[in-house]
Amino acid sequence: MQNYNKFDNVFLDINEEFKRQNSLLALSAGEGQASKKTLASFLGMAAILKGLFLAFFYKIGVLPRFFYSNMCLGWFYDFKKFWVDYLGNRNIDIFDFHFLRNSYRAKFQEVSLDHANENDPTKFLTAWQAQGNIFYLFQSVWNYSKKCFLDCWLFAKYIKKKSYVLEYGCAIAPITQGIIKYFGYKKLRFTIADIPQVSFLYARWKLRDNTQVESILIDPAKKDNLKEQAKYGAIICLTVFEHIVNPLEVAKSFFEHLEKNGVLIFDYIKGEANGLDSKQSMQERNSVLEFIEKNFKILKGKINFQNSMGLTIVQKI
Repeated sequence: MQNYNKFDNVFLDINEEFKRQNSLLALSAGEGQASKKTLASFLGMAAILKGLFLAFFYKIGVLPRFFYSNMCLGWFYDFKKFWVDYLGNRNIDIFDFHFLRNSYRAKFQEVSLDHANENDPTKFLTAWQAQGNIFYLFQSVWNYSKKCFLDCWLFAKYIKKKSYVLEYGCAIAPITQGIIKYFGYKKLRFTIADIPQVSFLYARWKLRDNTQVESILIDPAKKDNLKEQAKYGAIICLTVFEHIVNPLEVAKSFFEHLEKNGVLIFDYIKGEANGLDSKQSMQERNSVLEFIEKNFKILKGKINFQNSMGLTIVQKI
């Protein structure tokens, strides 16, 4: 089915969009440039100071006011390049952005997995590619932009310099974006991975010129979507486990692809398998946590079988 554009009723053929993007990424491969060592060192220190400055003003409540009052619009102009120039949608201003965010939120209420057929990859992707999921894109861009992608500061110290980092189920890749923004001096390389859905389309577009980032399209029909020999110093899997239909297989895959002493940064809610939360993620939750408890050392947080788990950091043993 072809794309159509009716402002607040946009339809995107996601699979065709990824094919188009694959072609564009192949053409632009290798065009990014690396900073010179001296300049990179200077910019690295400046980025850390900037992050500390922004974190302070976010904590005292000043920073969000600049976004709510539309005094900080760089994030919006960047998004507009994707939404209007790249996808070819109708022109929007900041007020249109928030109108569309709320309009698609109403449509998102109707999106759900077919919980009786979660293992059917086609039906799984159909749910995640539904029109209402455009809300996830708008909400994620707004949410992480007004926080200036500061979430990565909660655990950046656990990621060693020159590591390979995987952000799995990344959507717009907020952690990868944040680490690049503030911790460039660590000289990390990144893999961002997700199923073909609109938020990931945006992430790949946003990071298209960064030679330190590669992407993997997750095929829900496969048990392990990572490269066979790939080893990572850190795997980040936030707000993801509750959505996938094979969480135990994914957890075991993470273990296999982590280097010795590598870290897994994750959370895991305990929900009721509504909407896009899968039934199997809840059924296998205890098995996943038992596997992690047995094979990893806890660095931050704790394994909680009874309640939802927030940010948790464990190290492969």
